[in-house]
Amino acid sequence: MKRRFFSLLHKVGLTRLAAWWNRKHVIILCYHGVTERLERHPTDHSGLHIRADRFEAQLNYLRRHYKVISLAEFIEARKRNVPLPDRSVVLTFDDGYRNFLTGALPRLIARDMRVSVFLITDRIQPENQSHVNEWRESDDETFLSWKEIKELQQHGVEFGSHTCSHRKLSELGAVEAERELRVSYQTIAAHLSQVTMPLAFPYGAYSEAVIATTRELSYTCALTTDAGTNAPLTDLFLLRRNLIGDDDDEASFAARVSGLTALLQRAVTPFRWRQRRKYTPKALANSSPGLELATTLGTNSKAKD
Repeated sequence: MKRRFFSLLHKVGLTRLAAWWNRKHVIILCYHGVTERLERHPTDHSGLHIRADRFEAQLNYLRRHYKVISLAEFIEARKRNVPLPDRSVVLTFDDGYRNFLTGALPRLIARDMRVSVFLITDRIQPENQSHVNEWRESDDETFLSWKEIKELQQHGVEFGSHTCSHRKLSELGAVEAERELRVSYQTIAAHLSQVTMPLAFPYGAYSEAVIATTRELSYTCALTTDAGTNAPLTDLFLLRRNLIGDDDDEASFAARVSGLTALLQRAVTPFRWRQRRKYTPKALANSSPGLELATTLGTNSKAKD
């Protein structure tokens, strides 16, 4: 049903209209992994890892219709108050799965597309991990090593924090939440000689207190998983991202990257409910990125950010 609905919107030109309407806004996309499996892994119920052919099709769509920029370029433009190209898109990957190196990176390099990866520092592998750059099934479940991360840095990959343990910061006490933010920052900075960096909230969960702590720790920005576009005045510590999963064919992907999915979500979501949920995790944070239409015609969600 969802695919037919978005296919219809795509065919009648509504996604193109939404893309034009949001052309001055920046769209940030959130991926997790790219797999070479021909069929989705039976345990990957939410389509966390996108099959390689689908990922390539999405990158080709972006190359035809959008301008992919780095997160650093976006932040610098905001700080200097300078315009960015129309239809700018930022690509991000959460968690630091090893299949970013073996599945995603070669396809990004081939298209000269920049990307940011958010690391869970407690899950980074030891330095003695076997160094094989061809995809293996285990890459969908294991994480990058520091050696691999440093090599990726040489390819222009930007890194940020996804905290130490990937717990929902909004559910932690103030001291523990601050430690998650501070120690992950310090760990990445020490290994990569990186003075500043962005943050992605695990599960998209945040609160006013968490945001205040994030600002104090000198992060450049913070990314949520709230669907939508980023206007010139969007708070840098409440940046919106659109989750992409293996269920997203061209029509549904086009709807996400155009901002149409988020517009539909706001159109059908009562104002009072939105206000009540403003500083809490998404109600559907544990469902599939591909089940939006079955809920509220576009609520972004994911199984495990």
